Amino acid sequence: MIIWFSGTGNSEWVAEQLASALGERMVSVAEALTAGDDIHFTLHDGERLGFVFPTYSWGPPPVVTVFVEKMQISGTPSSCFMVTTCGDDIGLSVPIMEKALSRRGFTLLSAHSVQMPNNYINMKGFDVDSDAVRTAKLKAAPARVAQVAQDIAARKAVVDVVTGRFAWVKSKVIRPWFLKNAMSDKKFVVDTDACTHCGACVKNCPMHNITLTDGTPHWNGRCAMCLSCLHRCPARAIQYAKSTTTKGRYFFKKLEVR
Repeated sequence: MIIWFSGTGNSEWVAEQLASALGERMVSVAEALTAGDDIHFTLHDGERLGFVFPTYSWGPPPVVTVFVEKMQISGTPSSCFMVTTCGDDIGLSVPIMEKALSRRGFTLLSAHSVQMPNNYINMKGFDVDSDAVRTAKLKAAPARVAQVAQDIAARKAVVDVVTGRFAWVKSKVIRPWFLKNAMSDKKFVVDTDACTHCGACVKNCPMHNITLTDGTPHWNGRCAMCLSCLHRCPARAIQYAKSTTTKGRYFFKKLEVR
């Protein structure tokens, strides 16, 4: 069973590739959390328990750790693994996830990171990748995911990730600040002149956090900060305060993967 979360599609694609290669079913974190408090799954004999998610400020997204806290798993997994997508590096994501899982009685056997195009643009100094960098990452992704699948299938006890420099500072200092101060959906704004009232933001929000009032999107406090609404808006009508007006947009397109 592969438990996954994704906003702009990088991690969803990785989860799909792994599920196909390993013969595992997929469970959406967002669908489970928005369906109610009863998050119970039964593992089949010999079934793995895997988690695929993006890296948020050098750690797992809060919705993933919340899911881990709430989930009820019957049965014993044959192995437990995590795969996290990242633009560059993941900091201390592995020990953070290890700790969350250990509190629930699970031991992480393996951890992998997969570099994918950047999509975090809400702060100064952060933007999407150049076309060349995005293309290079997408070109390398299939072979990387195939190698990850081989390691998982072989039940290798391996940590094959890009931790990056200053990991402790990133995950232990910057990340707590980010979770406290940069996760609010109150700073999303809509250019009402540009908005076409198409409802794409509502459709593409994995947390069902957006509603339309007189055709204009409003956020309702359950944001995962995945930025799907912003990146997928066909009219570029959605911004995050004044931080994103001049920046690029990105969401995963299968046709770009070769």
